[in-house]
Amino acid sequence: MSTTKDFFQVAKQYLEKAKETQREPIKNAAVMMANCMETDGIIQLFGIDQGRAFSMELGYRAGGLMPFHQFNTKDLALRGVISEKELYAEGFNDNTEMAHKLWDLYRVEPTDMFIIISNSGCEGIVVEAALMAKEKGHKVIAVVSKANCAEVSAKHPSGKKLVDVADIVIDNCSLSHDALLDFDGTNKITQASTITGNVIAQMLTAEVYHYLKSAGKDCPVLLSANIKGADVHNRELSDKYLGRWNS
Repeated sequence: MSTTKDFFQVAKQYLEKAKETQREPIKNAAVMMANCMETDGIIQLFGIDQGRAFSMELGYRAGGLMPFHQFNTKDLALRGVISEKELYAEGFNDNTEMAHKLWDLYRVEPTDMFIIISNSGCEGIVVEAALMAKEKGHKVIAVVSKANCAEVSAKHPSGKKLVDVADIVIDNCSLSHDALLDFDGTNKITQASTITGNVIAQMLTAEVYHYLKSAGKDCPVLLSANIKGADVHNRELSDKYLGRWNS
């Protein structure tokens, strides 16, 4: 049983599907992101559960772009807005009030936009965050599993799902149950959504860079700390976003 090879082969199929079917929404999303950066906007990232991996893939890292900020539900407990018990309570992700509490923690400017990541796109907290963003005039990109979204009931009181609110929807192309491999007919193991999601995140970075450079414009690329002068370079990029990217 060659589990390493089996997983690689199956995962590669999902990556190929994402590459072939999501080119247009990824390119459209990249243009939206580039336009946001050109107006000194921050791209607000909000991923829940495994969707946080997507946010971490983009947020302040070498070879990445500067103007990202991560909404993180754990900040509610870390900053004393709610208790740890409330944070891990059953049904937390469907509590729309938490989206408002989370929003109030951060500094969101009119020029900002949002990328919201959820495998089902049906949780109350992400739908409420998307609705708040749209009401305030922000663009919203959703990254979901369309297969999962189609099978899960909406948890928001409006009956809406993330795909009903977003300006652009990117499908991570994972299955509704996400798990990939079945060796003995008892349990499926391993996942696809974080693999395709993280690759999509990097594809967005590449497309934004290509779009800006092709237009002859500066692109705020962060350098590795191992490169001489990186600290000065990175501070020059980040200083104008102080209180926003690290809020």
